[in-house]
Amino acid sequence: MHEPSWDKIRKDFKLTGKVSYFQSAGMSPIPKAVYKTIQETYGKLYELGELDFHGDLAMAEALLQNMGEHLNTPPENLVFLPNSSLAMSMVALSMMRRFGNDFNIVSMQDEFPATHIPFEYQDIPVRYVQPENGRYPIEKIMALTDEKTKAVVCSYVQYSTGFRQDLGSLGKAVRHKDLLFVVNATQGFPFFPIDVEMMYIDVLAASLHKWGCAGHVGSLMYTSPAYREEFPTPVAGWLSVKPEGDDFIVTQKGKHVDIYPSALQYQFGTANLQTILALKTAFEYMQHIGFDNIRKRVLSLVTDCIAKLNQLNGVEILSPHSHAGEQSAIISINLTGKSNQECVLFLQKEMVITTIRNNNIRISLNFFNNHEDIDRLVEGIRRFMAQ
Repeated sequence: MHEPSWDKIRKDFKLTGKVSYFQSAGMSPIPKAVYKTIQETYGKLYELGELDFHGDLAMAEALLQNMGEHLNTPPENLVFLPNSSLAMSMVALSMMRRFGNDFNIVSMQDEFPATHIPFEYQDIPVRYVQPENGRYPIEKIMALTDEKTKAVVCSYVQYSTGFRQDLGSLGKAVRHKDLLFVVNATQGFPFFPIDVEMMYIDVLAASLHKWGCAGHVGSLMYTSPAYREEFPTPVAGWLSVKPEGDDFIVTQKGKHVDIYPSALQYQFGTANLQTILALKTAFEYMQHIGFDNIRKRVLSLVTDCIAKLNQLNGVEILSPHSHAGEQSAIISINLTGKSNQECVLFLQKEMVITTIRNNNIRISLNFFNNHEDIDRLVEGIRRFMAQ
């Protein structure tokens, strides 16, 4: 595989000339090609209205095909939703229709609210596994299940600490107990490998404004055919239902309607195809670089950043990093004897962008970052600590 020109790629992101940006776990900036696509797709709406609606729909379907290959699943198992909270809410409601109220799920203490709030709001008991030095050992997760547990719900990468779960081993353990395996892949997709078949994943949701490099485009949702058969969508819209004959719109009234057996049952209504086409450009842009190259680049930057942070007195690295398979693009640190919040503001004035998560400093690295960005970050923290 070719070695990308990271300096050239860096120039595709306009902000790299102004700031050292370590906040892609909140939202990634978009590259020049995606900005151009957004201009073109909205320009087409300006000039043609919905004249090319079906053409745009076909390109969105081609994106699902491409993403399906990335996840090792056919496109009929995928759908775009406005956000991951909606995807998780659909799971919670479907489980309640199937099991009533006498069941629980197991999740992790560090989860982002989109993972657990949809279940808690429905009064589904959630048993939270406590971390061990930021890690979630599989045996500890499974030990919290009991005869009333129906699902394990977890993130691929924890948003605040960056711990990356071994989904293959956990999925196998969950399947052995005949439980549902529901994954929020937001902080891992598309950089880190996911094989929904080999990992025994029943449902996956991934918000795409983090590492999708396309802005607020929504979320990708995967459901297995077996899951949809047992847990069909609890709500439906006009695009969830199969029309009669060759009709595009369901026109019958007062009759039983059949939802699509595919993931189209979750496509309740029309979506913003313009942003989805921007995502198509972003995904193809990253494919051209190569996801293996991107992952190696990011992990190399993470390793360099951790090594340099370790040289600073008073900096505590909270993210698990002793095992390469548990690293992600996220590093969480705590400053002893100093205010993390004040440090983030200090760095921001220096045009080094980090953020606060769980009262700690979160640093997220992307493939457009470089070692000079890291040096600027570390030097900024050193000067803040010396005040």
